[in-house]
Amino acid sequence: MGTNPPQALRVLLLFSDTGGGHRAAAHALQQEFLAQNPHHRVYMEDVLLQHTFWPLRESDRFYFWAVTRAPWFWKVFYHTTALPLIFPSLYRSLSLVLTPRLQRLYDVYRPHLVVSLHPVLNHLPREVLRRWERQRERPRAPFATVITDLTTFHPSWVDPHVDLISVATEEARTAVLRLGASSRKVRVLGLPVRAAFRDLPADRGALRRRLGLDPRRPVILLMAGGQGMGPVEAIARAVAGASLHAQLVIVAGRNQELEARLKAMRWAIPTHILGFVEDVHLWMAASDVLLTKAGPGTIAEALICGLPMLIYSYIPGQERGNVDFVVHHKVGAFVPEPQEIARVVRSWLDDPAMLAAMRQRAQALGRPHATRDIVNALLALVDMSSGRSRESTTRVTLYSDPASPGSRMSPPSRTSRQ
Repeated sequence: MGTNPPQALRVLLLFSDTGGGHRAAAHALQQEFLAQNPHHRVYMEDVLLQHTFWPLRESDRFYFWAVTRAPWFWKVFYHTTALPLIFPSLYRSLSLVLTPRLQRLYDVYRPHLVVSLHPVLNHLPREVLRRWERQRERPRAPFATVITDLTTFHPSWVDPHVDLISVATEEARTAVLRLGASSRKVRVLGLPVRAAFRDLPADRGALRRRLGLDPRRPVILLMAGGQGMGPVEAIARAVAGASLHAQLVIVAGRNQELEARLKAMRWAIPTHILGFVEDVHLWMAASDVLLTKAGPGTIAEALICGLPMLIYSYIPGQERGNVDFVVHHKVGAFVPEPQEIARVVRSWLDDPAMLAAMRQRAQALGRPHATRDIVNALLALVDMSSGRSRESTTRVTLYSDPASPGSRMSPPSRTSRQ
């Protein structure tokens, strides 16, 4: 007897491009859902930037300005909005703006499963979903949260009434439980990363040759994040000027001005300047030491690669705990000064046994199958939901009524808008 094919689902991923790798995490989940069943319809919606108006529509610009130009302001804003008396007020204000737009999203997609990957998109979207289901007489769709921070995070991430909260570490799980979530709803599954991190090349020498690197020299990888933030140029100068028997790879991200300046410089050691790269997993796998800011996604990827980290900066608030995590687990250090960074890198490269031990500890913490595990846990929610009558969506037209004039909503697409 043949088995029934897996049933297709409509999955709605709620995120916003306001830092923290929310889009990257959502895209990783989307690709894993489709890898498991190409008939799934998995929709990524940037709720704040695409379905609101000024000033919420400018949230990404505000965030980037705050964390790069005024980190003191971001620190105050972050901790103030986390106060128990402040966030409920903001939440009530947001409800006036977001409620009709969320209802419209649910009307368009009629989801079998909703997943939040943003701190602002938990309590309200879950409440609106439940009201929408009652009004439309729809079956109950599970609502889950995938926290994209590593250890510390804004309390708005935690809505105890969602069906599942996926966290990256035991430290994060402890924090979620303190905020009132039930232990049966919290799973430590890691951070969503691209599938490419599951199958890294084993021969580092061959990989280095493939990337145009010298297989005999240690590789120092300096990353500036997707936007090319931080004192990258000063760090690069200090490391290159330390007369190390090594080679330096600098990933400038989307900062084209930084990339151009670096390419115009003369370097004392072999140096490779890159812009935004899609194959960052290969450059990480080929490296011996990573110099980076304390972004959660980068740290999670480095752990999978067994790559010791030297963190040079962090965003006040959510990333402070990432530094503590790296230091506590002895997989790296926090050194903010460029000259001290060069000194520490030299000491690490001069002690191969210590560097190997750090690499082993990092690999033990890495979760290369996190994305698959998270998607499996999300699919299990749908399977466990009682009284489900899932509709086949293989040939369903989901968008028969065009968006009304003035709406920013576009017809749904199975792939993300990159």
